[in-house]
Amino acid sequence: MFDTITNLNISHNYIQSSQDIRRWYEKNYHLLSLSGLWLKGGEPNTMDPALFAQAKLRFLICRLSTYRDVSISTSHSLVAQIAQEVEHVFVDFAFLPPPKDLEIMSASQVPLWVGTTTKEPPSAFDVLGISNSFVLELLNLPALLLFSGIPLFKKERMLRSDIPLIVLGGANAAVTAVLHGPAEGQGFRGNGGLVDAVILGEGELSVKQFLRIVLEGKLAGMGKTEILRSCHGKVDGFYEPDKYIHRYITLARKQHAELETNGKKAGNHEQGLRENTLAEIMPKAPYVAYPVKSAIVYDLDQARALESGPIWYETENLGTGSIQISSGCPCFCSFCAESWERKPYRERSLRKLLEGMRAAKAQQGLNSINLSSFNFNTHTELYSIIKSFYEEIASISLKSQRFDLLAADRFLADAQKIIGKTTVSCGMEGISERLRKYLHKNLTEEHIYKACEFLFEKGIRELKIFLIRTGLEQPDDLLEFRTFVERLEKLKSMTNSKARIIFSLTPLYYPPHTPLQFHACTTALEDDKHTRKELNHLCRTNGMEFRESASHTETWLMQLLAMGDRQLTPALIRSSIIDGFFYYNSVPKYVFSRWRAYLHEAGLSEGYYFNAKEKDHVFPWDDITMGIKKNFLWEEYERSIRFTEQEYCLGRPQVKAQCLGCGACPTSAQINKITQHKISQPFLLEELDTITKKKRNTFILQATIEIDQTMRLVPKQFFGVAIARALMIAMPEITPYYQSVTGHLMDFTDERKGANFAYGINRYCLAFLPENRAKVLLQKETLLKKLGSIQKQCKGFFIKEMGPEPGNISDIQYILYRIRFPKDFTISFLEQKLGEHLHTNYVKHTVLKRQGATVFKVDDKTKKNAIVLYARIDTDLQQNEVEEKHAILLAATKRFNVQSFLETCYGFKRKREIVCAEIETLGYYGKKPSTEKKAMCSSCNNDIHETFAVGKPLEINQCLVCSIDKKL
Repeated sequence: MFDTITNLNISHNYIQSSQDIRRWYEKNYHLLSLSGLWLKGGEPNTMDPALFAQAKLRFLICRLSTYRDVSISTSHSLVAQIAQEVEHVFVDFAFLPPPKDLEIMSASQVPLWVGTTTKEPPSAFDVLGISNSFVLELLNLPALLLFSGIPLFKKERMLRSDIPLIVLGGANAAVTAVLHGPAEGQGFRGNGGLVDAVILGEGELSVKQFLRIVLEGKLAGMGKTEILRSCHGKVDGFYEPDKYIHRYITLARKQHAELETNGKKAGNHEQGLRENTLAEIMPKAPYVAYPVKSAIVYDLDQARALESGPIWYETENLGTGSIQISSGCPCFCSFCAESWERKPYRERSLRKLLEGMRAAKAQQGLNSINLSSFNFNTHTELYSIIKSFYEEIASISLKSQRFDLLAADRFLADAQKIIGKTTVSCGMEGISERLRKYLHKNLTEEHIYKACEFLFEKGIRELKIFLIRTGLEQPDDLLEFRTFVERLEKLKSMTNSKARIIFSLTPLYYPPHTPLQFHACTTALEDDKHTRKELNHLCRTNGMEFRESASHTETWLMQLLAMGDRQLTPALIRSSIIDGFFYYNSVPKYVFSRWRAYLHEAGLSEGYYFNAKEKDHVFPWDDITMGIKKNFLWEEYERSIRFTEQEYCLGRPQVKAQCLGCGACPTSAQINKITQHKISQPFLLEELDTITKKKRNTFILQATIEIDQTMRLVPKQFFGVAIARALMIAMPEITPYYQSVTGHLMDFTDERKGANFAYGINRYCLAFLPENRAKVLLQKETLLKKLGSIQKQCKGFFIKEMGPEPGNISDIQYILYRIRFPKDFTISFLEQKLGEHLHTNYVKHTVLKRQGATVFKVDDKTKKNAIVLYARIDTDLQQNEVEEKHAILLAATKRFNVQSFLETCYGFKRKREIVCAEIETLGYYGKKPSTEKKAMCSSCNNDIHETFAVGKPLEINQCLVCSIDKKL
């Protein structure tokens, strides 16, 4: 195993030219997932690629998951915002390619990580910043490095000036010991280290510190080794793994029975035992800290919230953003990594939150904002935040909240109902009070019932309750849960609630840096199918839904990677590169089997990683600290296995809180701020009601735009958000009044895939609060003066007109398309296919030849029910084109299915090429109202049934068909 990995090298000559990568993309985008949108780049709030060449430091933010999977994530967007504040730094993004795209890119020798906007390969950057959010993403790192042209091991990278520094950060950065091997004597001949350095903790300050030092070092001509050395003591949370020796000792074999813990064996498949044990960690140099303390931003008001994050090309998340209202958690749930890694609990003030919300709303075109927090209902100024935000943004998303705090504050349920929050998620975790004490939830059944009563009374639509399977469930616990769900169903019935109740079960994960790091990883060792089936039965018997969020294979592998040490690095490399496994949200059983084989072949034991640990156990992460005393973690572990708990340190009504001595708070002032915490007094509900009523009568602004051909595959909703963004940046005074994009013309015409590829004319409706000030600012005359400034913020589309307009945007009956085809489509072929499609859809027509064009004249008697009113095939030679192309000019009803027509033209074998079809929307037309006086067409003498809406206007006194035909 080790010899194979030692000899790994880059076997492909990956494309190193951004021009070649861009040409490859333009030729192959239609073959990629999402029609290549994930690799398109150029999203609003990303940097202009023209700045790349003149930048003094180039920073590529790399994700280990796909564009779609991380589009809702804020971490890489925040890192980009932080980095862009450092002068002379250029920032771009790279993502894990979707599954089918891996093969396409590899076959073309395109690096798997590519700068989406610049199309530059990783080797063109100075720093690769890897954002790692959760454990299983690490499975993708070795292959993403190697197949992007980056040597796997630090020693080789340090010797090459053409290879960027590799630094890792993110929520999971403190749980990455498996990346930093091999241990001494594992046959790597001095190689090792998949990343060069790690930035632990919160990056708002440390990312800037790091980039400035790298920039200064680069300008001074320093080598990479020297630059990394200069980061020690100057960059918060800076950890250079190879500067710490992890020494292993060989122990005599013990009997398998000696590994039994809490009555459970370490693994019934294991006959042999692990011999190598981590005995000591030592720093190699006097200038490195030991242990390294993770970075903490103690005053959130000193750091910007996420304001200028990119607007990703993802329909589901357009117009939605997040703002962090607090960091850390005052609770001590034993299973929650965030609770322990991010202490102490800190809050961003209302003043700073309002500044951040207004900036984010304008920069990202937001209509909805999520109050990001581990538990939003702990914030001191919670009610002021809700009221202030609700006044200025269309909707607020409140996700994570505690049952016990909800039970103690009936007013919060009222407030959530008024602002339209009808779906609530809360963590119950343990199925009994005994198990909740083990998990240190500080949550009784009465808390849960009281909170549910408040929610049911307020007409909640959906309640999602999270459960954790601990592996310690006994018959009495299941009986208690049965009584609980039966009582919950009766409570629901008594309150006449129609709420959908969903229980979501997750196997317990034992995170490093928490009290559970000492516990036997019971759920990884055993898959308790009986408990899962029984919980499923109890929920469904009582009319509630039951889901499982993780398989046993995922649980096992995630736990192994988290608890693993540096001796697992070879197995990680083998899984990723030799066996070619990429993690895409699931772990197949064959991968689980192979990892067990890796352990066996390497003489390693899963029992060693999953067994209970003693107080003095040396963990592979003991060279770093998250600020919590190790002794305190041990004390909490002992408390949990005795099924006892103590109150957490946040001040609350009826609870006298006190400091528990965890060591996270740096000063007594910080301690007092938490223990004496008080939530501000609620506002009057009538105030929220007044705001809600005001939002029901919005003022509509219409904007007609022309979308550039280069943006034709971008979701059409994107442009509405981009218009709102441009308007608010150019006119900041309008920001408090903006609500949302209410629709666009293509919404009302054809939402099918083919029509959604169209570019050209579209019209959008934007809703604003009906304040007099807003109406004055949005007058046509005022907007006309500001149009130049607004247009500067628009990329990929042009605003033709904008103003408050009456009328129904959806009253569209006819659309004028120009559909261009590749050069190999002859006129005769298009005549055949168009005729075939019209015949299939029962459209009677006559084919005419006039002045080199082919006209399909639809029978007047069938126009009323026809999907097409008129069609013409022309030669269409656009600017900078040498070879002729042909196009169909087509006046269609909104019932015309563009996708179906393109499939007729291309056929099944060329179905993928439909994505390349150039569909331009030239104009929209409605039907003349029956009350309007009839008029005769001056050309055909038939009644004019159409009215012009937007785009290509009708000729005076002519019907739609004659207006188009006249241009021949």
